[in-house]
Amino acid sequence: MIPDQNFKKKISRRAFLLASTQAVMGMVIPSSVLAISSPPRPLRFYHTHTGERISINYSPKTYTGSMRERIEYFFRDFRTGEVHSIDPNLLDVLSTIQHACGSRSSYEVISGYRSPETNAWLRKKSSGVAKKSYHMKGMALDIRLAGLDTKRLRNLAIKYNSGGVGFYPESDFIHIDTGNKRSW
Repeated sequence: MIPDQNFKKKISRRAFLLASTQAVMGMVIPSSVLAISSPPRPLRFYHTHTGERISINYSPKTYTGSMRERIEYFFRDFRTGEVHSIDPNLLDVLSTIQHACGSRSSYEVISGYRSPETNAWLRKKSSGVAKKSYHMKGMALDIRLAGLDTKRLRNLAIKYNSGGVGFYPESDFIHIDTGNKRSW
């Protein structure tokens, strides 16, 4: 039996719609979802206030158990010692930036998690500290990357981050968070 022409058109239209949908979905899948299949990449950190260093082989799949605990402790509020969960999307972005620019240097961490008490104290000292800072949610870092111009780091962060990026050239660091997309 030979299928009629309308049946052939429906099949090719279905195939077209399926292929189009798959193509569009490929464009809107967040990079953090795509990063799940990426192999672990080295990430190195140096904390400018504590002098501590940490090196990990990071991928979203490896961010569990003891590695997660080590990262959360490293990014703790160094003033109070309080430890808080850290959004893994921050590490995804840092890994992507470092891979994109080919750096194997350490990220210099100026500020990670901040307790509400520390944030309130910093707000009294500076007008540049947000009342509802993403630092208090474990969703922000103030960083620089050794050997990379901070302006270039900012540009890469804007390119690869779906959250906020602040540039502080006078203090030579950037702020990166996983909140709404914005830059200053």
